[in-house]
Amino acid sequence: MPRITRIAHRLHLPTSTVQSRIRKLQTTGVIKSFTVLLDPEKVNKGYVAFVFGQAKLGQEIDLDKAGKALAKIPEVQEVYFITGDYDYLVKLRVSDKEEYYAVIQKVARCFEVRGKGIIAPKCFKDTPKIVID
Repeated sequence: MPRITRIAHRLHLPTSTVQSRIRKLQTTGVIKSFTVLLDPEKVNKGYVAFVFGQAKLGQEIDLDKAGKALAKIPEVQEVYFITGDYDYLVKLRVSDKEEYYAVIQKVARCFEVRGKGIIAPKCFKDTPKIVID
């Protein structure tokens, strides 16, 4: 049974109504894209690290430019501008500690930083789902 038909059946709505609503959500940008979720362990990308980065004090730095440069690194999954002791939180997903080291070198070149890396040896929850009330 196609996915839209299953959704329509579950909601007790006609398939055409569900298709129309999904199309509207796409048009308005609520649905950004449809994607396939891979198991990181099975594609040899199970090594997760978080890097906190801080712009050097006393230097003019374009925070957006640095954030966009970080976002272009393929192994970087998420980049956030944050408050507190650091300016950025960066999530990396790599295959091993050697790849981690290579990616950290790329991250360090994006801007002048003081940083701290944290390896996540185990994940209890990793989901792209957003709860809507």
